[in-house]
Amino acid sequence: MMKSYEYYDRIAYMYDEMYNNKKWLTLRKAVEHYMDKTINMKNAKVLDVGSGTGYWLEYFLNKDFSVYALEPSAKMIEFAKEKFKDKVKYFNTTIENFDTYDKFDVLNIQGDVLSYVEDLDLVMKKLSNIINKDGLLFATVDSYYYMRKLVKKYGSRREMEIFEKYHITTVGSQYGVFNSRCFTLEDIKDLEKYGFQVLEIRGCGYSNNLEEEIEKSYNIVLGEHIYFSLRYLK
Repeated sequence: MMKSYEYYDRIAYMYDEMYNNKKWLTLRKAVEHYMDKTINMKNAKVLDVGSGTGYWLEYFLNKDFSVYALEPSAKMIEFAKEKFKDKVKYFNTTIENFDTYDKFDVLNIQGDVLSYVEDLDLVMKKLSNIINKDGLLFATVDSYYYMRKLVKKYGSRREMEIFEKYHITTVGSQYGVFNSRCFTLEDIKDLEKYGFQVLEIRGCGYSNNLEEEIEKSYNIVLGEHIYFSLRYLK
């Protein structure tokens, strides 16, 4: 089984084109809308975890924040460097192996990164060590409720048993597959044990229309992905 960043190395050259469609553009604009309502700080220091080719780097640069990009795929981060040059500080590593004395006001973890990490407990402890008090964490993850329907329809009995027990399945395309941890609402609320407070949870991936996407986002169990925001309290 390949690592998620090995998969993204394979598709880096076409990643932007793959996600440049109405569905994904609408989903991202909806998430921007949710984040805009939550962010109430200026001159913030942001770590974009799993920054990819840089969609969210641009979002935070437009807010005049100090932006740091963390991306384990060497090919993906090269595309980001071409776009943003020295406007961003780059780290080509995983969050598990990221060593820093810096602390951040915002941790942005889009693109289901928390679904793809191998050791969620280790990662959440790392994140809680590098975020400032009252700092914000934004994330999207794969939805247990949506994926369960797919595993039930297309998977074997054994795959369904594994999914029900561990909430893990495989995702990808013809370019490769890797494991994804799918989150329930309870899984997200359980992240509060790391010192966070859940601020908002929404479903994602309902519609190509932005207004409809936002309106349906409260019906979380029907979304393909789940967006959530947390505040660090310690």
